[in-house]
Amino acid sequence: MNKIRDFLKNLLARIRYAFIKGRNKVLEVCMLTKGHWRWAAYGIFLIIGLFLLGLGIDFVGELHIGIYLFALVFFLGLPLLSGLGVRLGLKILRVIPERFSWLIFGAVFFVFFMFGFPMKALIVILLVLLLTGSFLGAGIYNATGGRWTGLTRIRKILTIIFLVLGAGFFSTGWYYLLYPGKTPDELKAWSLETEHLPSPLKVSDPSLPGPYEVDSLTYGWGKDRRRPEFADEADLITPVVDGSNFLDGWEKLTGKLRTFYWKMGPDSLALNGRVWYPLGDEPFPLVLMVHGNHLDRDFSDPGYGYLGRHFASHGIIAVSVDENFLNGAWSDFSKGLETENDCRGWLLLKHLEQWNNWNQCDTSFFSNRVDMDRIVLIGHSRGGEAVSIASCFNQLPFYPDNADETFDFGFGIKGVAAIAPVDGQYRPAGKETPMQDVNYFTVHGSIDGDLRSYDGLRQMRRVQFEDTMYHFASGLYLHGANHGQFNRSWGLFDNGYPNKLLTNRRAIIPVDQQEKVALVYLTAFVKESVDPGTGYLSLFRDYRHGRNWLPDLVYLNQFHESSAIILCEFDEDLDLTTGTALIDSIHGVDLALWKEGRIPKKWGDFRNNGVFLGWNNEKDTVPGYYHIVLDSTQSEIIAEAGNLTFLAADAQVDPGERKDTSAVKIDSDEDETKMDGKDESNSGNEENSEGDNGIEDEAGNEDIDQDGDRDEDDDSDRDEDKDGDKDEDEDGDKDEDEDGDKDKDDDGDKDEDEDPIPVDFSICLADAEGIEFRVKLGDYQKLQPPIKPEVFKSRLFWDDPESEVIIQYVAIPIDAFKDEANGGIKAANIRSIRFEFDAEEKGSVILDQIGFTR
Repeated sequence: MNKIRDFLKNLLARIRYAFIKGRNKVLEVCMLTKGHWRWAAYGIFLIIGLFLLGLGIDFVGELHIGIYLFALVFFLGLPLLSGLGVRLGLKILRVIPERFSWLIFGAVFFVFFMFGFPMKALIVILLVLLLTGSFLGAGIYNATGGRWTGLTRIRKILTIIFLVLGAGFFSTGWYYLLYPGKTPDELKAWSLETEHLPSPLKVSDPSLPGPYEVDSLTYGWGKDRRRPEFADEADLITPVVDGSNFLDGWEKLTGKLRTFYWKMGPDSLALNGRVWYPLGDEPFPLVLMVHGNHLDRDFSDPGYGYLGRHFASHGIIAVSVDENFLNGAWSDFSKGLETENDCRGWLLLKHLEQWNNWNQCDTSFFSNRVDMDRIVLIGHSRGGEAVSIASCFNQLPFYPDNADETFDFGFGIKGVAAIAPVDGQYRPAGKETPMQDVNYFTVHGSIDGDLRSYDGLRQMRRVQFEDTMYHFASGLYLHGANHGQFNRSWGLFDNGYPNKLLTNRRAIIPVDQQEKVALVYLTAFVKESVDPGTGYLSLFRDYRHGRNWLPDLVYLNQFHESSAIILCEFDEDLDLTTGTALIDSIHGVDLALWKEGRIPKKWGDFRNNGVFLGWNNEKDTVPGYYHIVLDSTQSEIIAEAGNLTFLAADAQVDPGERKDTSAVKIDSDEDETKMDGKDESNSGNEENSEGDNGIEDEAGNEDIDQDGDRDEDDDSDRDEDKDGDKDEDEDGDKDEDEDGDKDKDDDGDKDEDEDPIPVDFSICLADAEGIEFRVKLGDYQKLQPPIKPEVFKSRLFWDDPESEVIIQYVAIPIDAFKDEANGGIKAANIRSIRFEFDAEEKGSVILDQIGFTR
């Protein structure tokens, strides 16, 4: 027994001895000396230096050398000081020699400070930086200084491995940064696949130059130290204006630095502008264009010259307004101007005041040459909201937030156009900016790396028509367009350095195509606003009317007009069975989903409701439908209608299982649909029938802005770029639909590799005798399947939903509803509208603004 015990003791001793010997051998081979750590830190520092060198190249010639040196020290010093602070707080960690560990920790803060990406992306970038620098630095240390010959064989092998891995990470990383991105899959324009295409307009292409000769000049306050065209080279001198009531934050240190650079304060704001005008003496319409929140020293106002010259050739005076002094600056290292968009809008009205003075002055160059009753405002990004604010202020007697500021404007603003606007950065008296009795147009690109949600659509839906004149509001969603290429000074990159290196540039359409769309639509909008009846109105209802002018891209239109008769707007109450006007009752039959709620976007929602309808006919051949019964006593109101109209989109939600429904019969003698008892077609969907679509907002999102803006929308915009500018929108929310995180696909059952197909359904009109007249939606308009833009090179760099719900305007002629035996239906005889989901077994759709137009 003792022999066995002694044998086991000896065996365990040998195992323990072998383990200790092996551990010591491993430590001897793998232990890194101070020299290794020093060179690993040097390698990381070198990579950071290369990034900062790129930063300098990006702004060469644009920054004063003092400003550049300050920025260099700031962007390098702050992360490294942060790293040093962590090192001092973690002295207990002695694995890394103290002399070099602060560089390692500084790299952590460098990545988190310089890149505005989700946490998962920041971790990946940090690991690549640390591993690349460490492998390269440690390998270089071993291979230099005469140390190579003293290395053991295994250390030489490890050194080679370090160098190969470090060089591989380094070269791969820089290749990925310089790589422009992958070409996206070609997207079919489904709206062009319909059987009945609208006829092309028979007017001239508005993007072609007009008949007028063009000249240009500048006006300014005469003391601009940075730009002589607004100083001693200005053709016209303008007074400064006091905007103190509109600006918060100028009194802080960053404001003092702003004053030091611009030599102006909040009480002495400049009226500067670049003017392109047609040669002639008659009164011409006036267009003011204003930029957004780009870096203040990278001047934005010259970027609209292509539009200004074009407008002038068509007999329109065009002005690109300078508001660069309100933009974010390098000096905004703590916080810049706060919610200053009210000032941007007010300044536009002060420009109009100056133009009115020139027009009325007999000795002025522009005396009696400006038609102040025909004005259009065009804004881009933050300027896109500013023009809406200007239109609102134009009709008010006082500044809503301070009655000490009186308004007496009342200019003849006929139209407002917004290019990729923010919405809610300023809220008058805490409310969303209203607009009334003007034409409105907004355009937004799907590859917008700054405002990745279509915020202009929210403002479009808030435009109200109260007077007796004809007005319209229109939107255009342009697949492939980015934020910056509408302005030649901003260009391809919507994000500042270094985030722009990770933008998928191949997904962005060529600049000439993007400018072509801008020229077509903005010129047509200005013409139709200042001279109604020019023949371009149909372009805003449906881009296919201008398909011969436009590049071969994917476009989605939205439209509303003052003459429309809206039956269902879905914002009036919480009762699913009632409408807005002229409605007797509404029923959902054999549906899997029926609810009303906010239409979601990537960040927040569109602030208006639609009806969400889902069907699942997999176990029943009888299709579900949504039935609107009209009030028969009001038939004369729609007697002159020429089109059934509505907004529609793929809801991108799984409708779930079909619910049991009660029997339905149509009593033609009473001209209405009756249901046996209470409609239970969606009793199982009670959680979806509470007047909202289950959006839960999460505040605090940030967006990367090409301008270097941070748009913190309490509801939508998440703009951050390391140029340091800040944009604040209204709420910062990010959507999560409680119908499901599963709602990211257009249909939960579809194979992800399948090409998506448009949602389709039948629309049936019935007359007083119960005779039905039916058309297929897809014969007139095909709803574009969800667009999934790839803004960055990898999904790693953004955490937004893949797609956004983009509603499309649908107009189907009443004449199209025909029956072989009974001919067509007359508008006055329409008693019900039925949306019958018979084209596919399962799907969902959002409908809004169902009604009629002439």
